[in-house]
Amino acid sequence: MKTFNYSVSSVGIFLTDSQKEVIDALAGESLINLFLNKINSLFPAIPCFSNYHFPKDSNIQFIEKNKELDFLFAITEKLPASLSGDSDFDETFFAYFAGISPLVSLDLTDILLKRHIRYLAQYSYSENLPRGIVPFFVSREFVATLPDSLPATVHDYLLKNLNNYDVEIFFQEPDLRQYRLDFSLSEPRSLKSTEFFTSINPNIEYKEIFDTIQNNPTGFRLFPSYIEMEIYRGCESSCTFCPRQFTSNENDGKNLSLTFIEKFLKDLADTFPYPVTICLGGMGEPFLHPDIYSILTIILNYPHLKELIIETALYKDIIDGIKTLSVIGENFKKLNLIINLITLNEAKYKTIYQNKNSVKSVLDQLSSLANILEKSNIHVQIIKMKEVEEEIESYFTHFEKLGINVILQKYNTYAGLMPEKRVSDLTPIKRDFCWHLARDLYINSDATVSICRQDPGNHIGNLTTESIFTIWQRGMQSFSESIKGNHDTTNAPCLNCDEWYTFNA
Repeated sequence: MKTFNYSVSSVGIFLTDSQKEVIDALAGESLINLFLNKINSLFPAIPCFSNYHFPKDSNIQFIEKNKELDFLFAITEKLPASLSGDSDFDETFFAYFAGISPLVSLDLTDILLKRHIRYLAQYSYSENLPRGIVPFFVSREFVATLPDSLPATVHDYLLKNLNNYDVEIFFQEPDLRQYRLDFSLSEPRSLKSTEFFTSINPNIEYKEIFDTIQNNPTGFRLFPSYIEMEIYRGCESSCTFCPRQFTSNENDGKNLSLTFIEKFLKDLADTFPYPVTICLGGMGEPFLHPDIYSILTIILNYPHLKELIIETALYKDIIDGIKTLSVIGENFKKLNLIINLITLNEAKYKTIYQNKNSVKSVLDQLSSLANILEKSNIHVQIIKMKEVEEEIESYFTHFEKLGINVILQKYNTYAGLMPEKRVSDLTPIKRDFCWHLARDLYINSDATVSICRQDPGNHIGNLTTESIFTIWQRGMQSFSESIKGNHDTTNAPCLNCDEWYTFNA
């Protein structure tokens, strides 16, 4: 075999259309320049390719490919010929960045590169590091095996076919996967997070990130991504698994007006113009609101809406109303229904829900909804609790045959308010910070904002008299205590709650 230099041959930087939108909206080029300087330091004097138009003086060659697979195929065509002299082994490989990564670590990238070379890997990646800390190292051999089309990313394909390749998987302490960090500027939260860390230190190392978050929680709790709105307080059912049966219902009938919702969304867009999921739920049935379909129209047309979720028991006839929303167009596809139907047994339904409805009427509406909405936007929800434990398997079977998504929801005691009915306790042994304090905003039907949905009576502000920014900032102290492990001083019932690890958006 001939001697050859087994080293990285080029660099590829691929951006999706959404990533390009994020980059194009940047006020300056500091993050781009920081990334390019690190690229030059890591991989000097080797060709660099991208499907994004970088500044002309960057010397990055443009490849006009909008699909990741096509981009990688194009790069391999530009790689130098193999010098191994072995027809069964092609040593040529390149560094691949899926996005712009200003926080790429020079030290960790060097470690990964050396491991890729040492073990003659076809593909190398990090198991636990956030996106943007190290690149992928990808061989021409690997790319040559890819099919002509893929339903997802190339990395997703690799993970599903891991045993077919020589793969080097890199793990580095500390393991921060529970923080869901992303430094590839893939979306607004990734951008704002990257801006925060680079403002502290442009050359911050991965090992410093944990302490930085602990000392600066505002850099992690950037803006709400999940807003639950109790647009109507009240319900015609008396469900045995609902906290309404264990609290005062003196506010039944209160609702958020159309005018309030319009103003709130305007303030939200002015303050936090970022993607957000809005859920209509709380301690009431949303479809009892007298202006429900006007509200849905307004929310679905909100420019920063990621998705709209409606939690409903589906005892109201909503078919004609939902049909009227289809004229909205593309935004109509953002509507998702979660139908609270925890049993298919008529007798058990009557006992648990205590209303005038029936399983049959819910299923009949479901069938009609499936002709209006995409089935992927319709979900039925069963709660994993003692009364229905034995029918969970048959429940899944029933709806899988219909092509309807099933959500297996954990039982929530609302921090000890309700009787314990859990079948099993899946709470992680180690208690970390609360995701709901980090990302959620819970709005009651009287426009008050609660510290969390587990304690709706514990208010931290009122949106009729205070700005969303003021109220969001007021919740920062609770999150700060949570992320530091001081769960007894969060001003929330954290020590009695097991919802902290569940993630909404």
